[in-house]
Amino acid sequence: MQPSSRTAALLLVAGGASLAVTVPVSVIGGEALKELPWVAGTAVFVGAATVVFRRRPQLPLARWFAAAAGIVGIVQALDGALNRYAATMHPTRTALLALVYQLVSVLGGIALTHLLGLFPDGRPERPAERRLLQALWWLLPVPVVALFATSTLVLPAYHRAGPIANPFQLESLAWLGPVLGVVLAGLASVFVLGVVLLVPRYRRADRARRRHIRWLLVPLVFAAGVAVTDLVAWQLFPDGSPSTAAEAGLSALWILAIASLPTAIALAVLRPDLLDVDRLLRRTLVYGALWAMIAGVYVGAAAGLGLAAGRRFPLGLAIAITVVATLAFQPARARLERAADRWVFGTRTDPAQLVQRLGTTLEGTVELESLLPRMADTLQEGLGLSWASVRLDTAGSFDAAGGGAAAGDLDGDRVPALRVPIELDGEQLGVVECGPRRNGGLTAEDAALVATFARQAALAVRNVRLTAELDRSRTRLVRAQETERRRLERDLHDGVQQDLVALLGHTARLRRNLDDDDEAVVDEVQAGLRHVLGELRVLAHGIHPSVLSDRGLLEAIESLATRSAVPVAVRADPTLRGLRFAQEIEGACYFTVAEALANASKHAAATAVDVTLAHHGGHLDITVHDDGAGFDPATAVGGGLVNLTERLAALGGHLQVDTEPGGGTTLTAHLRLADG
Repeated sequence: MQPSSRTAALLLVAGGASLAVTVPVSVIGGEALKELPWVAGTAVFVGAATVVFRRRPQLPLARWFAAAAGIVGIVQALDGALNRYAATMHPTRTALLALVYQLVSVLGGIALTHLLGLFPDGRPERPAERRLLQALWWLLPVPVVALFATSTLVLPAYHRAGPIANPFQLESLAWLGPVLGVVLAGLASVFVLGVVLLVPRYRRADRARRRHIRWLLVPLVFAAGVAVTDLVAWQLFPDGSPSTAAEAGLSALWILAIASLPTAIALAVLRPDLLDVDRLLRRTLVYGALWAMIAGVYVGAAAGLGLAAGRRFPLGLAIAITVVATLAFQPARARLERAADRWVFGTRTDPAQLVQRLGTTLEGTVELESLLPRMADTLQEGLGLSWASVRLDTAGSFDAAGGGAAAGDLDGDRVPALRVPIELDGEQLGVVECGPRRNGGLTAEDAALVATFARQAALAVRNVRLTAELDRSRTRLVRAQETERRRLERDLHDGVQQDLVALLGHTARLRRNLDDDDEAVVDEVQAGLRHVLGELRVLAHGIHPSVLSDRGLLEAIESLATRSAVPVAVRADPTLRGLRFAQEIEGACYFTVAEALANASKHAAATAVDVTLAHHGGHLDITVHDDGAGFDPATAVGGGLVNLTERLAALGGHLQVDTEPGGGTTLTAHLRLADG
């Protein structure tokens, strides 16, 4: 059963009119200071309901909102009238006014229960909800029966009028009087049933509906905190009655609590993304829990000190207990925040945390093959998705299975719930695809978060591509240098060396036709030519040894070891003999060993050197260890090691130097093989 749009509109107008009449009556009657703040809080209720009802008139919740607001406005007007005139009117009129007030209050409680229990759409989801809400209408006869059963009129406790005899009491129903009096007094809190109904609705709701419902939890938690504050505040005064200022402060808190409910409903229906309700609710829950803990400490202290119920804490002692409790529970704030996340939000998505995770992923990843799956995993875990995919544009089309794509738990038959392009400077680099959430659908907030993720991913992909292109350029440069070395070695061997050999032959023939004195001159020329030829051969071998080109890396290093001035032991995997690598790889490894042997002989005064070659898992490791004097890397001069480090880095490898004065030196070259 739902109110029609016309009924809701009439009730809303009646509530607004009732408040409009209450204002001048309160001013004339001298009750403005007590009544107008509550009227203002109710006016917020009516105003918020009016806005929602006008913008969403077909929404069942909007009709319940309008009906509840209008009835609350009427109740506020009747409450003021009953408070002002109950003591002076004829008992019969007072009884009838009280009956009207109680009937309208029950209607208001029923409307509020529907408003809260059916939030956020106003429609029952389960038959049990519908039956329970329908049963509430059976509460309407309670005020009527109570009118004939109670001996005194049931009025709110805060009214000034004392006990007023009930002129309509029937002796036959007197036995029901005490029970109905208690029931009638408790009907004002019937809306709590709506809060109870809200709990299972929240548990069943998807993520978007949960976000709407969380708006409603803020004023409810705030009201609970105000109730605790009210309880503690009343204990601060020895006579049990707060001062005027304290009473005004408590009234202000209650008014804020009342006004916060319709405001939260309006925002949840019309502008749910206006504020970060999750953060607001977390703070409300945390500080509400702290207030409750402080109240518990206060009550426990009262019981522990054996203070009688009629005696209150002195103000100074009460303040001291409050301060101590606050300080004691402040360290628990972080735990309470985590508990709020776990109880209310489940696994929440913090945009800042997701971006931070992405940043951590980017810091440790320099290859697209590793970057894309990690990005997909970060997005899937951060948003709680059933699957996520980050794919790149390969050859003008998106390939979910090719080398330019990566996916997190991707199934080609699944249809993405969200698809965001990865774009940078007008160029589409790829696409981010998201499956549905495990606990509900994706929201506009999620789409904005994925868009931010895609922008960061575009920058990351471009950076990785630039890094890869730079590495390829450096590799091409090293390869070109190695090719040039081989060309120079061939040119020297096939060109200048052959010319020198020919000149030696000519001088030999010339010597046979000369005198003894001239033969001595020719002998000097031949000796000079042989010396130049030897130096040239050494130079050509240093540029690129022919044994390296002809027989491979292991044989070239063994040949290098035999010519070393220091005894060298070469240990290598048997599989390396005869195994060939790229020219630039072989050249870098050979000259690393050559530089290490030269340093061991010239600078370290070593007596033995060990060279170890290991080939495993697509990597080639070469270790050269000497037992020489060692050195301090911070004070080392010369560019040999620097050049080797740069050369290896250009090939995707690195050089590690372990040394200390007097402790020998170990050089280790790590290279990743392209065919590994």
